[in-house]
Amino acid sequence: MRDRRGAARERLLLVLVVLALGGVVVLASTQVFSTVVPVDGRPVPVTGQGVAPALAPLGIVLIALAGALTIAGRIARIVLGLILVLLGALVVLLTLPNALDAAAGTRGAVSTATGVIGHVTAVAHGTGWPFVAAAAGLLAAIAGGAVLLRAPGWPSGSSRYRQSANPAGRRSDPVDEWDALTAGGDPTHDDDDRPRPPAVP
Repeated sequence: MRDRRGAARERLLLVLVVLALGGVVVLASTQVFSTVVPVDGRPVPVTGQGVAPALAPLGIVLIALAGALTIAGRIARIVLGLILVLLGALVVLLTLPNALDAAAGTRGAVSTATGVIGHVTAVAHGTGWPFVAAAAGLLAAIAGGAVLLRAPGWPSGSSRYRQSANPAGRRSDPVDEWDALTAGGDPTHDDDDRPRPPAVP
């Protein structure tokens, strides 16, 4: 029982971590990654969404994936763990270049703001948000690896309920019993046609 409870707490912790990381990625997409100052022009703030338009959708997918982990079966959890690793790596690939070079990924946003298509002579000043987003992506990938390693030992709620509701392997679905009665069978008999013992009051 303790092992089952420990596995359930472990799953809840990983779900909360992935949920929080998805929220951080979505938040980072709305923050200023770089401020580009063109020569003889106004400063142009470029948000994470301007640097990497896919950043916010990736964060939303992470949040949805956290919810899916709470109800997924064993095989589905392994698939979700793989997806989580890939999503985390993609977030890092999209944000790390801007973290290392404040001008990376800003050309489109600057061209839209200034009306000048192509290269614009400017100076870019970065913020800490690209590092935050990249760190969140790295942690999400690590969480995905933890899911791959630990998910096989997590309890499956649906199978547990099915076993407790049907301990002897008998048909307990009212629809199945009604169909058997309609077909002329006796739902009070087991599959081997032996009568079930009477219920003890």
